[in-house]
Amino acid sequence: MPPRLKRTAGGGRSSSASSRVKKPRRDAGASTEALEAATEGKELKTGEELEAEDEDTEDESNGLVDDGSSDDSEDDAPRNRIGNVPLEWYKDEDHVGYDIAGEKVMRTLKTSEIDALLESKDNPDAWRTIKDHKNQREVVLTDTDLEIIRRIRQRMYPSLATDTTEMVEFDNPEARIHPEKKAHPPKARFLPSKWEAMKVKRLVALLREGKIRPPKPPPPEVWDLWADEVARKKGPPPLPAPKLALPGHAESYNPPSEYLFNEDEKKEWEDTFEEERTLTHVPQKFDALRRVPAFKDFIVERFKRCLDLYLVPRALKQRMNVDPESLLPKLPSPKDLRPFPTHIAVAYEGHSGMVRAIAVEASGRYLATASSDETLRIWEVATGRPVRCLKFSSAVTAVAWNPQHLFLAVAAEESVFFLDPGLQQLPPAEAEPEGDQENREEASNADAVPVSSILEFKETVVKPVEGEEDEEPTGAKARAVRWRRVEPDTPQHAMGCRLSIATDGDVQYLVWHHKGNYCAAVSPKAKATSNQCIIHALTQQKSMRPFARLRGGQQVQSCAFHPSKPHFMVATMRSVRIYDLQKQAQIKQLISGAKWISSITVHPSGDHVVVGSYDRRVVWWDLDFASKPYKTLQYHDKAVRCATFHPGKFPLLAACSDDATVSILHAKVFSDLMQSPMIVPVKRLRDHMVNQGFGVLSCAWHPVQPWLFTAGADGRAFLWA
Repeated sequence: MPPRLKRTAGGGRSSSASSRVKKPRRDAGASTEALEAATEGKELKTGEELEAEDEDTEDESNGLVDDGSSDDSEDDAPRNRIGNVPLEWYKDEDHVGYDIAGEKVMRTLKTSEIDALLESKDNPDAWRTIKDHKNQREVVLTDTDLEIIRRIRQRMYPSLATDTTEMVEFDNPEARIHPEKKAHPPKARFLPSKWEAMKVKRLVALLREGKIRPPKPPPPEVWDLWADEVARKKGPPPLPAPKLALPGHAESYNPPSEYLFNEDEKKEWEDTFEEERTLTHVPQKFDALRRVPAFKDFIVERFKRCLDLYLVPRALKQRMNVDPESLLPKLPSPKDLRPFPTHIAVAYEGHSGMVRAIAVEASGRYLATASSDETLRIWEVATGRPVRCLKFSSAVTAVAWNPQHLFLAVAAEESVFFLDPGLQQLPPAEAEPEGDQENREEASNADAVPVSSILEFKETVVKPVEGEEDEEPTGAKARAVRWRRVEPDTPQHAMGCRLSIATDGDVQYLVWHHKGNYCAAVSPKAKATSNQCIIHALTQQKSMRPFARLRGGQQVQSCAFHPSKPHFMVATMRSVRIYDLQKQAQIKQLISGAKWISSITVHPSGDHVVVGSYDRRVVWWDLDFASKPYKTLQYHDKAVRCATFHPGKFPLLAACSDDATVSILHAKVFSDLMQSPMIVPVKRLRDHMVNQGFGVLSCAWHPVQPWLFTAGADGRAFLWA
């Protein structure tokens, strides 16, 4: 038997046991064979030699050897101390890091494939040598390391001493359900327990006696409205509601005097729509806070604020760093769009009341103005000299010149009169506008037919319709289409009135067809719905009611004839309807989006329609496209009374408003359908005055010149040139 080995007093370790160098362990089988070979056929050693050899064997078996240093050996300790820094950062450098002393760890390993091939032929241990690129050194694997690698590759445990029959858990209560040993559990573990049966029997008895009751249901969840909002995991982030503006001087109980309203400002505030008011109340002044009464609209205002917070959608807009001027369209300069009216050339003064309508004769020589002072005045355009002053018994509401002959249609005294002013006998004016020769020739050709013969009353016999009685119809409907001769002994005949048609209410608008045979009259307040728009045929002396009833029950506000097609356009309060007079059918309905339309005008090409509205808008349609507006313009602070295109070659559009101003726009329509119309505001005319809340009531263009005529509530009419 081999001699027994003894340990030293220190447990087989030297005094400097804390400083050890890790050496590769020898294989256990190889150590046993070496020990047996050493003991067979050799002399036994002495006790001292055995003790020394025992100490070395013990230290070697533990893998520790004392080298007298306080840190790891230089062979096994990492040279590179850069930590987890990637080596890719040093790929362009001559070193791969720094050692513990701060010196560079130079790049010494050869990475060439040729060098590796030569090394494999020269070095017998090249097959077990690996390269440590981080520390720039080569490591030779021992037999023990190779054995461990072999066992791992064969899916075996690295060590032979691993016991696979036992499983030891260290403080893992979740894994206690798993067996700790490989042995099968005893059979008694699968038999029902008597103690558990007794315990269950006792619980059943208590439940039957009612001593044990089921747990109470949990209380219902109550949503706390005022609690802090819990962060939502899904969905967009909540958008904060916009804050109310801070109160200013106008909200003070003792505001400065400049914040108090005068009578005009108060009336303007009352006439403004509620949603368009800048202030929700009229500023008032009190000498003390205790004298301030309760705000009557407080509850309504708070309720609307709550509705805004609850119902109004909010969107998060990202602010863009964009130059605002770059977003505006590049419009030409107004100087390049001349000619257009800029100043007053002639003032026509003489009316004592509001001038409600204005009309220009087809040749551009005469001007007619209708006023609420019960007079109709005819002026010479060039000189401003009054030619005729016709007095009626009531306010004159509308006037229109015939485009082919020198007579007028006048609305007054609840009738429409066809009036011969007798102007063809007058001598020609001294100062004639330039460019009127062509129109003068057309007018002379039209005047070849005497006006008296055109306005001569024709006796007609009305044939009874089958199924109706042969009696003269009576009532408002029949009266509105009945033509009468103005008797010679009446004041109207002395003024030049030859034919008259009684109307159902005041006629607010008159317009002639371009051929001069048909005249349309609009009475929005007519008692009968069919009398709101009537077309009078002068040659046949008959009247037609094209609309027995309009859909929606809206009143007719204005109308216009198409310049080249047999189409008739009717403007109701909120839409424009286009009818074919030959087929007697509706073609299209244009939706304006305005609350109340006031006037309508058609471009000379017939493809564009513009309306003005009492809610300060000018709406433009392109009839070749959809029924929705192409443009909605808003240049005025009050109602737009009239909008009209220039009837000639000039691309001009005028819109007059109750703010006593007139907007002049360059409105050029191109023949190319792919090019949109060019609309540029060029001038604002501001010489009229506001009277009783009304400003400029009507406007009309000169037939051949870029001149504009305006009629104001201040009793004046101007020619702008």
